[in-house]
Amino acid sequence: MSQALKAEMGYRRLTVQPITGALGAEISGVDLTRPLDDETRQEIIRAFHENLVIYFPEQKPLTPEQHLAFAAIFGPLMRIPHIFSVDGYPDLQIVRREADEPGTYVVGENWHTDSTFLERPPLCVVMRGVDIPEVGGDTFFANMYMGYEQLSPKMKEVLGGLKAVHSATKIFGSAMTDRQKVRSVRVMDTAEGDREIVHPVIRTHPGTGRKLVWVNRVYVRRFEGMTEEESRPLLEFLFNHCSRLEFTCRVRWRPNQVLVWDNRATWHKAIFDYPGRRRYLERVTIQGDRPV
Repeated sequence: MSQALKAEMGYRRLTVQPITGALGAEISGVDLTRPLDDETRQEIIRAFHENLVIYFPEQKPLTPEQHLAFAAIFGPLMRIPHIFSVDGYPDLQIVRREADEPGTYVVGENWHTDSTFLERPPLCVVMRGVDIPEVGGDTFFANMYMGYEQLSPKMKEVLGGLKAVHSATKIFGSAMTDRQKVRSVRVMDTAEGDREIVHPVIRTHPGTGRKLVWVNRVYVRRFEGMTEEESRPLLEFLFNHCSRLEFTCRVRWRPNQVLVWDNRATWHKAIFDYPGRRRYLERVTIQGDRPV
């Protein structure tokens, strides 16, 4: 990006290069191993809100302390209960698939928003690539603002009056299958996995005031007050609608690359196209608020 265009976009400390018309931007001009001044932090937060997914390629290796310090600019840290942590760093959690793991399943392969079974799901996730396959292991993201905005006025009206029931039953509850019992997920209490929480189907983003679709295939069981069978046709419409290609971007991982996604306004999914190879990343999760 030229300096003139950089200035036109209002960035003085960063270069922000969008990767699609829907969401996603590559950020350069900043070294995350160094303390960040206020203006740089503010520009990173702005780029985050504007692009929903931002990533910093070709970074120097971050220490755990540097990773945690950078993540903290987005808000207070939290831990996801079924994800393992790095020894000595409970807030630094692990996403991995070993080269010798059998099967064709990978955690996160369906479109989802992280941990919506919680009362206060994550605001965002700050993830760093550590051991990345030379080819494969990309992550797709989808823009849920666009999912909402491209609905008809009548559908917006209908959905605005609905709430959805979320649970982790497929991840560590009674609906978990043997296929999903992988090494990267803790053995959890089944009753906790089956616990249900109700969130609005359409939520308002607390940082931007914009409305977005707040359901996903992994955690949503049904609409409140309806059976799963009654809920399925409308949920399937939303799942298909919100995964339209024009709402998405695809990010290729590199070692030491740091990526931040807005967990309130996006879906994401992992692509398992690297059988026989190891993929290891570390993540810090930022606490969100209760969806409204």
